[in-house]
Amino acid sequence: MAVEKEIIVAIEFGSSKIRGMAGCKNIDGSVQVLDVEQVDARNCIRKGVVYNVEKTVMCLRHIVEKMETALGMRLCRAFVGIGGRSLKGKINTVSRQLVTKTVISQELVDSLLKNNENTVYAGCEILDVIPQEYRVGTEATTDPVGVLGNQIEGTFLNVVARTEVREYIIRCVEAAGLEVAGVFVSPMALAGCVLTDTERRSGCALVDFGYGTTTVAVYKNNLLRHLAVIPLGGNNITQDLCTQQMEEDEAEDLKIKYGSAYSDLNQEELAKNLLMNNGRTIEERVLVDIVEASGEEIIKNVGAQIKNSGYK
Repeated sequence: MAVEKEIIVAIEFGSSKIRGMAGCKNIDGSVQVLDVEQVDARNCIRKGVVYNVEKTVMCLRHIVEKMETALGMRLCRAFVGIGGRSLKGKINTVSRQLVTKTVISQELVDSLLKNNENTVYAGCEILDVIPQEYRVGTEATTDPVGVLGNQIEGTFLNVVARTEVREYIIRCVEAAGLEVAGVFVSPMALAGCVLTDTERRSGCALVDFGYGTTTVAVYKNNLLRHLAVIPLGGNNITQDLCTQQMEEDEAEDLKIKYGSAYSDLNQEELAKNLLMNNGRTIEERVLVDIVEASGEEIIKNVGAQIKNSGYK
């Protein structure tokens, strides 16, 4: 008799949408996507953070109902991705002085990690910890176990977010009738899917442009080295277009249809007028200049984060 495949469900809270995805793992380890659903959550999510619990629960219930209909089964558990404006990486160092020269044990390394996990960040909690390197004496290593020394120092990248971010998301998921099977940091899960081993090893920046936020994750030597969320996204470009006396929906449509992050067209090629609602027009050159300038502002912030990482 054929064995029924286990259905895996994941929910992501983006800066404008909530997405649900269901799939199953094949024998070769690949994942078969069975259903994807999403709802507009701009009235309950701001820059990836829940601000209206009741409306968020309604959105989640809608997604769950649509997925259950598509799959023909009841959903009970889901993995949850966390992102949003308050997410960031914080470097922390923990050291231990030994009485005599000692062979570094796994227990000692684990105690440094435990000590780091007890670090208090006002108003925030640690979601994940990525050990960066250990220094035994003057020698740096990623694997200090077995090394002889009388002092060890561990450097860790703590991924933190405001305490209520995780709390509100879990509360909403459970109120929608689902058990939380696990919580993941969304940018790290994304990097695990799209970056190759070579890219993570040789060094790269993964930039995720969203509706309300842009996330920058820097990798080097297979490790996450820097994580930051910039509170700027595609909606900021739309809002800049709204300064030309147009409604947000119209600005969004014009941006998508005519806008470009970079344009190499000359002034003559951008001379035509674009038709707006109520018979009004806007010069294409004006629209392109606004979109390009707004995009450049986001890119400059991305560049600043890459520089701040120390791996430019």
